[in-house]
Amino acid sequence: MRVDLSSLPVDPAERPGMECYHVNQIDEIRRAYLQKGPFQPQNYKFPQHAFGGKQRRFNISWFDGNKYWLEYSIKENAAFCLCCYLFISDIPNQGGSDHFVKSGFKDWNRKSGLDDHKVGTPHNIVVQKCQNLMNQRQSITFAFEKQTTLQEKEYRTRLNASIDCVRFLLRQGLAFRGHDEKDDSDNKGNFLELLQWLADRCDVVDRVVLKNAPKNTQLKCSDIQKDIVQACSDAVMNVTMEDLGKDFFAILVEESHDVSCKEQLALVLRFVNKKGEVVEKWNLSPTSIRGQDYDGASNMSGAFNGLKTLIMNETKSAYFIHCFAHQLQLALVFVAKNHTKVNDFFDAVSRLLNIIGSSYKRRDNLRKKQADKVMEALVEDELESGTGLNQEVGIKRPSDTRWGSHFSSLLNIKNIYSSICEVLEHLGKDNSDRDRQAEAIHILRLLKSFDFVFCLHLMVDILGVTYHLNTTLQRKDQDIINVMNQVRSSKKAIQEIRDLGWEPLLGNVTLFCDKHDVRIVDMEDEYYDGFSRRRGSHVNNLHHYHVDVFKAVIDMQLQDLNHRFNEANTKLLLCIDCLCPRESFKAFDLDKLMEMATVYQEEFRTEYDLQILEVELKNYIKDVREDERFNQLKNIGELAKKMVEVQKHIIYPKVYILLKLALILPVATASVERAFSAMKLVKTDVRNKMSDQFLSDSLVSYIEKNVLGSISNDTIVKLYQAIRPRRVLDLPQCN
Repeated sequence: MRVDLSSLPVDPAERPGMECYHVNQIDEIRRAYLQKGPFQPQNYKFPQHAFGGKQRRFNISWFDGNKYWLEYSIKENAAFCLCCYLFISDIPNQGGSDHFVKSGFKDWNRKSGLDDHKVGTPHNIVVQKCQNLMNQRQSITFAFEKQTTLQEKEYRTRLNASIDCVRFLLRQGLAFRGHDEKDDSDNKGNFLELLQWLADRCDVVDRVVLKNAPKNTQLKCSDIQKDIVQACSDAVMNVTMEDLGKDFFAILVEESHDVSCKEQLALVLRFVNKKGEVVEKWNLSPTSIRGQDYDGASNMSGAFNGLKTLIMNETKSAYFIHCFAHQLQLALVFVAKNHTKVNDFFDAVSRLLNIIGSSYKRRDNLRKKQADKVMEALVEDELESGTGLNQEVGIKRPSDTRWGSHFSSLLNIKNIYSSICEVLEHLGKDNSDRDRQAEAIHILRLLKSFDFVFCLHLMVDILGVTYHLNTTLQRKDQDIINVMNQVRSSKKAIQEIRDLGWEPLLGNVTLFCDKHDVRIVDMEDEYYDGFSRRRGSHVNNLHHYHVDVFKAVIDMQLQDLNHRFNEANTKLLLCIDCLCPRESFKAFDLDKLMEMATVYQEEFRTEYDLQILEVELKNYIKDVREDERFNQLKNIGELAKKMVEVQKHIIYPKVYILLKLALILPVATASVERAFSAMKLVKTDVRNKMSDQFLSDSLVSYIEKNVLGSISNDTIVKLYQAIRPRRVLDLPQCN
């Protein structure tokens, strides 16, 4: 059976012998392993064992002089040789080298064993075989295909033209060929049209690419295009890897259905680059994770089998932060579902959006009526005219996953309330559709009730506060301290509405009812709950609307916000707050920062590291408080960039580590939502049969289009050539 190259075992002790693979695929498997390189864990804590009365372990510095072949097995705690694993079976009677293939090298007190293996004849033979395999010009496959310089130049012209076309389509998120991105039998599509466009403007492309290209090297088929897309994606990933290096990072993970209803998982990386800026990109090894952020789904953050737990079992410092935007959404949904009056209100809003939004005719009628009212108000000088004022307003369905959109929908309903009522009145008189007529009459009756108007104004006030927080959480550059402050400010604003907002709210509701002919209830009358007047509610309207609705809704909102944003009370986040540079580093607390350092045991392993950090912190705070360049900083993001700019991250390296650890803690999964927005543009209804690999490569290139634009064709060509054996080889250098 053919082996999937993407699922080859990583740990040397888990790999089957090369003789277990089919002979026709062995070279392909060998090439895949050589492209990945030997398994050399960098942030792993190597276990110790007794040798000669002393505790010894593998030394990570041994990788430096043996990068091409030496690898380490976490499973067996042993060193192996990648080159010997790949080719030693081709050399008979080499039992000594089998030691680095089967059982592994474990004599940590005898480094000379590695040196002896490296200078041995069998090892040198297999290393040469590896180099020959990766150098396709030395391969026997191509010994019979002698290429002239002219042929190679023409091949480069064709390859460059194909890469340029692929770049353009990736940047625009466009399809390459037909509806399924697979069948090219019709020989049509954007890719070939672009090639023809290039040929019409360049005689060389027309002659070499379209007219005189050999049939077996035209570089037009879908497999070639997908290989180029993969090479572009790999090039973007390599740039990210180079920018990150061996530094730590956080992950933001979420899953969503694509257009073909297939579950897709997005993984975004958050790290601090060499300029001290927070960057969010794609996909790396979990060993350097120092933060996790999910939307809270149980299969992601589950306490026992969730992804969060699996990662923390491997990396104890990968602390989990529940997405703040998702917590805010859950808090709002909690109120909407658990208060009867608010639940009925949102049900009425949903029915209103269904009956008007389901018909283009009714939506156009609503826009026309609102436009007429605006023109009438402008003529009577009731509205101010000017650029950007009095824009067209309609109603749209809010998103169930982003409750910030509910605020916009409710605000629009409030602003065009009279036009909505007129459309419903017109629909209620239309005898052509009895079902819609009855529904319109019922919804109009709900809209004209005091309960609806009261809840509309109340929810606009509450969602208006949380809308600002929701918008803040969608920004890429938000750090954990700013968000904590925003959460506290939002809670305070909602509390102020509870304490001082009743009279203004009731006044606004009364004015609105007078303007739109809605019957105002007498607050001194006994409240009628709609069931039986004889039983009585024993409370008047004032008590019901003020206590049972206004205060109850706000109390539920505050209680759930306090419950869901409990991260603000944890030790880690309170310690992070001490790094804030506001007011000349007023929040600085040496003891709390030292406590934070003990949480990250991977970065501060020994007592000596903690002592050095304490000295650095004492010198650091005196330095930055006296430095005028740090006086106007407002958040830890600005602090990190300023430290890099003035080279203080070199003077205080351990303090800068603390700062980076605080910055990479994720706040919200907004970047992942952007990835899914890009997925909807790339994988559309007309190209819904894209493979997962092609979709992933296309998305990486599309989302990181700026990075892709900075990568030369030379780099993409090298990666493209290394994916699989090519019938024609490229020139060593581009012209």
